[in-house]
Amino acid sequence: MDVASRWTPDSTVDALATSVSSVSLQTQGDILASNRAPTDPPETKILRDIPSTLQGLNSATLPFSSQASITLPTTLPLPSISVLHSVVEPALIYKSLLQFVDSPSGLTGQAFRRVVDAEMRGYLTLVTRIDEEIRKELQHEKTSPEWKQGWTSGGVTLKKCVYWLREPTMVLRLIADMVSKCADLNGGELINELYQYTSHGDPFISDFANRILQDVCRPFYEFVQQWIYTGDFRDPYAEFFIRKAGPQEENWGSKYSLESKHVPAFIDEDLVQKIFQTGKSLNFLRASCGDGEWVDQHGASLSRQFSYGEEAKDLEGAIDVAYKATLRHLMSLLTSKFQLHDHILALKNYILLGQGDFVAMLIELLAPSLGRPANTLYRHHLTSTLETAIRGSNAQYSRPEVLRNLDARMLEFVHGEIGWDVFTLEYRVEAPLDVIINPYATRQYLKIFNFLWRVKHVGFVLNVTWAKSITGARGVLGDVGDLVGQDWKLARACCGEMLHFICQLEYYVLYEVIESSWSELQTELKREDLTLDQLIEVHKKYLENITRKALLASSRQGKEDVYRGLLHEILKTMLAFSDAMETLYAFSVEEYTRRQTGEQDQADEALLSSIRTTMKTLKSEFQTLVGKLLANLAYQSDMEMRFLGVRLNYNEYYAVSRKNRTTEM
Repeated sequence: MDVASRWTPDSTVDALATSVSSVSLQTQGDILASNRAPTDPPETKILRDIPSTLQGLNSATLPFSSQASITLPTTLPLPSISVLHSVVEPALIYKSLLQFVDSPSGLTGQAFRRVVDAEMRGYLTLVTRIDEEIRKELQHEKTSPEWKQGWTSGGVTLKKCVYWLREPTMVLRLIADMVSKCADLNGGELINELYQYTSHGDPFISDFANRILQDVCRPFYEFVQQWIYTGDFRDPYAEFFIRKAGPQEENWGSKYSLESKHVPAFIDEDLVQKIFQTGKSLNFLRASCGDGEWVDQHGASLSRQFSYGEEAKDLEGAIDVAYKATLRHLMSLLTSKFQLHDHILALKNYILLGQGDFVAMLIELLAPSLGRPANTLYRHHLTSTLETAIRGSNAQYSRPEVLRNLDARMLEFVHGEIGWDVFTLEYRVEAPLDVIINPYATRQYLKIFNFLWRVKHVGFVLNVTWAKSITGARGVLGDVGDLVGQDWKLARACCGEMLHFICQLEYYVLYEVIESSWSELQTELKREDLTLDQLIEVHKKYLENITRKALLASSRQGKEDVYRGLLHEILKTMLAFSDAMETLYAFSVEEYTRRQTGEQDQADEALLSSIRTTMKTLKSEFQTLVGKLLANLAYQSDMEMRFLGVRLNYNEYYAVSRKNRTTEM
């Protein structure tokens, strides 16, 4: 039933009312007319003006004094004024709604205004029919003089107008209430405000709200359809629940966002996420993967229209089909055409130093040049050494496209730094993988590499010094054992402690941290329902787990900063101790040469005393720092980090002070 027919005066009721009125007036009409004082203006004149008033137009008897009021005749009896109040109420509401219908709005607001306009046109159709009835009645009065004197006309009365206008008045009241709450709303906010009426206890109100929502929600469902089948949308008024960042936004994770206040209340969170991820993935396939042809085929084969009021399972089923098809194709494309797994594995092998033979050869080849000042290094030398290390290790069997992405370079350096401090490996990825291995991930990889490279540097230097002292003990150092033998015994013991620390630290980082995190990453990557955002988050979590467990990552001042500071102080102390051993070795060789040449000069006791003091100080500092680190590790919530402390102090050699106990933040 359309709006106009719904508000048409009921012919049966009309006929019954006319019949009853005729019988009554034949017996009492003359008496009522003779005993009642004449009114000004008469009812016939007011009836003549009622249609104009109902259309919001001024008339002689019922002029509009303002936008929201009508001046009623003051000479009428109170019951008559009460009846007129009921008659003119829809006129006042209608006039107030005219301005709302003509006001500008977004797509959802325009749909709501069209619904209001349709209801108002239905109301005007009823007014037209009332006008026809009144005209017929007035024409009848001209030919029937006996009706001229009475306040009550024959077939059409003010009370009958009230009856005819009863349902339109209810509808207009409801619309006016909706407009008062929704006038400044748009998009999902407007839909949600109207949706609250569907829970009203009055069936008339809830049914009416559900009916108008079918039209008001049409722009929303068109938006959903466009988004999940093409990966694009047009939202000129920013009224839907997906927002697109400006062209200057380069971070894919921030390119699109959800606006929760515009999410319709009748769509649950899981479905919202599916809608969001489906369109976002389609957009990624088209814009970043160059697979617009598949997106077009996807839309053509699955596209269908949605509407408010359809079965929820049908809507969810259609969206779920598009969601799964999109994710399945996206993951297949990333793993096959763009070789995502191969590139992440390459990052683990080369940037996280997981390819052991390659790392050992690279350090061996670079060590002579990395010990020199940083400003004496040249990039072409580093890249040629990198290629030599690749050809001399199992890295040569990696995919050519993987090796092309691997490069060596120097970081920015300041005066006084050496090659070890500025050397780094980098791995470049191209679109679309740069969305996953994004700038943040690249910085995390660089952090981890710099830390691991420093550990490798310290381990390499200590091993060289240790090997030199062991070899020398059977030759040069043995001949001067009477002078420095005890010093070398203490030095080798401390060097052994440091090598044990380095070995356990390397094992912990490379196996307990990186390999464990890698295993978790592989499990996550096998999920069939993995979205692009989840893939980015999984990779991010993988890197954050590594940096956190390796005592590197901290976005704020906290315990991780303390641990990282202790760890770097320990590594610095190790390098200083290695330099002191080199100084002791040089002193021992000089003493051996003096004795071999028969020189009678005495050994430089002052220099030897200085070396002994330095080594004793560094040993004490090393053990103190290790004790502090162990005291902090003992109370970590992370099992792997606590176990590192156990491995470092498996025989309880270091005295761990309980006073240093800290609680994990």
